[in-house]
Amino acid sequence: MHPGVRYELQELEKLISSGDQTIRDEKQSNALKDAVRQEVERIKQTFIHEVFTFEDERHLERYIQYHQQALIRLMDKAALFINSDNPEDQKRKQFYALFYPGLEELLLFIERHFTKYFDQDAKAPEGYIDIARKDARANIKKLQKALAQKATDQRLVDLLLHILKKIVESKPDQGITYRKVMYAKEVQKELSRLAERESGVQDWDDELRQIMYYLNYNSVKVLTYHAHYISSLLDQSETRAEKIEKLSFVLKKINQSQVKPGIRYNQNGSALKDQLNIYITEEIDYQERLQQLSNSAPDRSPDSFLPGFKLKFEASVSQLAYLLRIFMETKIILNNNLSQVLHFLVRFVITKRSETISYGSFRSKFYSVETGTKESVRSMLVTMINYIDRG
Repeated sequence: MHPGVRYELQELEKLISSGDQTIRDEKQSNALKDAVRQEVERIKQTFIHEVFTFEDERHLERYIQYHQQALIRLMDKAALFINSDNPEDQKRKQFYALFYPGLEELLLFIERHFTKYFDQDAKAPEGYIDIARKDARANIKKLQKALAQKATDQRLVDLLLHILKKIVESKPDQGITYRKVMYAKEVQKELSRLAERESGVQDWDDELRQIMYYLNYNSVKVLTYHAHYISSLLDQSETRAEKIEKLSFVLKKINQSQVKPGIRYNQNGSALKDQLNIYITEEIDYQERLQQLSNSAPDRSPDSFLPGFKLKFEASVSQLAYLLRIFMETKIILNNNLSQVLHFLVRFVITKRSETISYGSFRSKFYSVETGTKESVRSMLVTMINYIDRG
């Protein structure tokens, strides 16, 4: 018993411990039910009355949380026998089944009427967790199927379903808290709402990311995903200006996203939006510094007879990258060191659209060629052949 805190469950515990754990007939069962019901009502009234006698809010919080923990302990003890398949526990099973609803009712009463003092980080009762486990298990398959039909990024789906899987795979000794169960329920609710939408969605992956922001899913895994996602956006950009523009747009979307008040996955971690703001802002600063250096650096090549001169192409960066690949693989260009060739070109070549060509983007487009790029390059080569034929 907690020193200095009055314990209101003594009589209820006496009822539980005084029984011989054998229900002989219906008359005894009904008498026990009535006794439990009367004691539960008495405890409720006592809670309400005692609240007004506390002058110190910290003592009131300790009083509520002490009884919360005691009720969870009693419920877990009862659940052990209720859920047992051992034939020797069958008599106890029937006995504890009479008490469990009353204990559950008292805990729910505390949660609803003393929400401010209810400890969300306390271990939830096993019966409560077991219901959440069954719901999560049923919803995982349903959500996987529904979201797969919308051609969503599997990494995003797995990240969000990871929360439900942790509940499903949890063991009784892992101490799953109320907060974790509630968070898993919020994830299921938001994913189910998205899965049921049939139209009006332009980007399903963006909707999944919005759920992460809304539920403040501040996990290291989520930050790692965004690092890869942002890197892929930068690789698709042909110029530094385009990189900065894309980063700024992502930052704008994150900052404008809604966040559900009072919720976060990791209570000890910074808010997801704050983490992403720092990460993207630093990346923007880095790209801007590189752009400034690129614009201000003079051409110091000793072999350059025209300082600042660059060869300008009508072709896009994607088309140039594919043309380079063709020339190298057909041995028209004999240089074997691709890295040196790429560095040379990004320094001395520009396109109609791109004043600065990114090395990473050029290299990425060299290896990853889209069908449209192949067709446009083929058309360019045919035009050249036709020109030769006319001459």
